Amino acid sequence: MSILIFLIILSALVIVHEAGHLLAAKYFGIRVDEFGIGFPPKVKKLFRWRGTDFILNSLPFGGYVKIYGENFEDADKFSTDSFGSKNRAIQAAVLAAGVFFNLVFGFILLTLAFRSPVEGFENFGLFTVETVVTLSQLISGAIQGQADLSSVVGPVGLVGLVGEVSAMGFRYLLLFTSIISINLAILNLLPLPALDGGRLLFTLIEAVMRKPIPPRVFNTLNTAGFALLILLMIFITARDVGNLF
Repeated sequence: MSILIFLIILSALVIVHEAGHLLAAKYFGIRVDEFGIGFPPKVKKLFRWRGTDFILNSLPFGGYVKIYGENFEDADKFSTDSFGSKNRAIQAAVLAAGVFFNLVFGFILLTLAFRSPVEGFENFGLFTVETVVTLSQLISGAIQGQADLSSVVGPVGLVGLVGEVSAMGFRYLLLFTSIISINLAILNLLPLPALDGGRLLFTLIEAVMRKPIPPRVFNTLNTAGFALLILLMIFITARDVGNLF
């Protein structure tokens, strides 16, 4: 049961995040080809909305959105509905929309949990500041070679926490989900390739240089960043599994 609840929470948070990108892109007239629920292989096409195919996939681990021209080399550079054809401010807004939606979602869940937008806002500020401080300390420790990863949990550890929290009641599950949503938003702002923060950094660099980063450099850094995140996740997951025995 804990695994099912965890998958529902994870999927909800990722879908909210990707919905932010989708709606922002639509607002600015950027073509969005696909919105995936879960990851391939594909199960079926659910429906089509304003030119976007909504796809149900077989792996229930969140979702994704395919924005036309986000990788630049995949789009016609003269197309006015591509991501790459828009100015840097619009690109930054689309990239930041996912983070914004996760923060808003976290606030909504806190408001529901405390049944007041005022204990929700207060705790939203508290949780956000604590997340930033904790993450800053972790990064600072890593730079100094003294990072303490004992408090960092991966999917296996989160499943265990979900079981404990759900046993306490629905209100605590809302609180837990809101904290995860806020954490996901802050983590995505880190200036690392493959994260929204990394894409925002590239956009800032391009704005200063007044020319796009070469696709080969962009793809290489993105792939390296993604590989680093996967390795970190494997390490944390292996440690979580070890802690079970």
